[in-house]
Amino acid sequence: MAKQFNIGRNSVRKIIRKNQVQRDKGHDLLPKKTNRKAKKKKLDPFIPKMKELLEKYSNITGVRMFEELKKVGYDGGISTVRGRLRLMRPTPKKAPTMRFETKVALQAQMDWSPYKINFTEEGKKEVLCFSYILGYSRRHYIDFTLDRKFHTMIRRHQDAFEYFGGVPLQCLYDGEKTVLLRWEAGRPVFNPSFIAFITHYHVKPIAVRKAQTKGKVEAPFQYVEGNLLNAREFRNFSDLREITKWWLKEKSDKHIHDTTKRSPLELFLEEEKDALQPLPCHPYDTSEVKLLIANCNGFVEFGTNTYSVPYEFVADILTLKATEHEIFIYSPEIELIATHERIPTGSNKHSEKPEHRTSKKIRYGLEPVKESFLSLGNAANTFLEGLKDKYPRNCGFHARAILRMKEKYHAMDINKALKHANRYQAFDGKAIERILLIKAKTRTLESIRNDRAREKLEKALPKVRQRALDDYSDLLSNEEEEANGEKSKQDSDANYESFENTKTS
Repeated sequence: MAKQFNIGRNSVRKIIRKNQVQRDKGHDLLPKKTNRKAKKKKLDPFIPKMKELLEKYSNITGVRMFEELKKVGYDGGISTVRGRLRLMRPTPKKAPTMRFETKVALQAQMDWSPYKINFTEEGKKEVLCFSYILGYSRRHYIDFTLDRKFHTMIRRHQDAFEYFGGVPLQCLYDGEKTVLLRWEAGRPVFNPSFIAFITHYHVKPIAVRKAQTKGKVEAPFQYVEGNLLNAREFRNFSDLREITKWWLKEKSDKHIHDTTKRSPLELFLEEEKDALQPLPCHPYDTSEVKLLIANCNGFVEFGTNTYSVPYEFVADILTLKATEHEIFIYSPEIELIATHERIPTGSNKHSEKPEHRTSKKIRYGLEPVKESFLSLGNAANTFLEGLKDKYPRNCGFHARAILRMKEKYHAMDINKALKHANRYQAFDGKAIERILLIKAKTRTLESIRNDRAREKLEKALPKVRQRALDDYSDLLSNEEEEANGEKSKQDSDANYESFENTKTS
């Protein structure tokens, strides 16, 4: 065998001997464990602390575990911590994703992510993380909100633009309705209100169908979950936002990115900051505008809270303008009549100014609203006289209640109801409400704004005069005569040509 396989005789003997042992005593394909003395590692004294943190925070990451162990004296490397954490809590491998790189200041990506946080003072509450990231430097801006409504979204955009000190040329968005209304014939139909906002900053919105296309903004949510929200406690929503500002400055901006191998802040300052488009001289007005009617107590309701107005404007259609921190209320002539500090939505609180209550006599009086009531129509005067006779003391209360019906019904319909009530001498606010409920259609105050916009558009467009139908009849008859004349001429030419040919023959 040694000669045949060109190996030593002793090697042949060893192989035969090993085979014989396996046949006589048996064998195992797995190697037997040797009793080597385990080497003591730096991490061993901190294993109980790791188990304690793992029991309290089951999803704690290696970075957060490393940060917590350093506080109690660990001076080893993070790789050892990550390796031990994988053994203590195995996790499945992630599928690889394809990445693409963008040019400097070319593109940004934006998205939302919901989280349920157990605040120590407010209990468990769902919050939304607004995320905006620059595609080249990977510099990241996040903030937390309680909703993702349109005005909330564009205000967070403004905060991101100010944070970066400029804007990119384009930004990627998915199919949320605040940005994208629908896809039509394979093309996106954007929300006109959002287009008005984003074009103010000269940013081109790009709609994407797949979330993988926005990988640069999707992936950082894992970093937010694993570092900002992981193994931390927050007192309340305000505390969360304050810690987020600190985290952006101390952690997000300074950490070494896995792809660029540089910190986002360093790459941003050196290459991307100066390449961004400058901000406009004046920011976009992100206020909410709404039409409201003040109730009989002199308050308007907005965002579950109420704000006072002077009594003389009760039952008038008022315009409310709400910024993120202030409330402005305007009269029907668009004159400022009240300002308030905005109360957070959902607080169910009242904001009342003492100067709005200087004269309590006119609270339910008729004189402040008499002119508005008479402007309802020709039936208002007769009804008001009957109302004075029936309710001499509180006729103003009934007049204000009827005026408040403008919130649901058109003034023309209210005038018809007054006319109907005059016929049966039903001089009462409740009677008018019942008549309108049966005979009129409800409308919203927003339809008033739409009607005004339509009237403005009609005035701006040129007048279109409809042509009389006789003109079209004459035109068609003339064309028919011309066609017949042309045909006769062609027939005549053909006959003449035939005659000439016959003559030649």
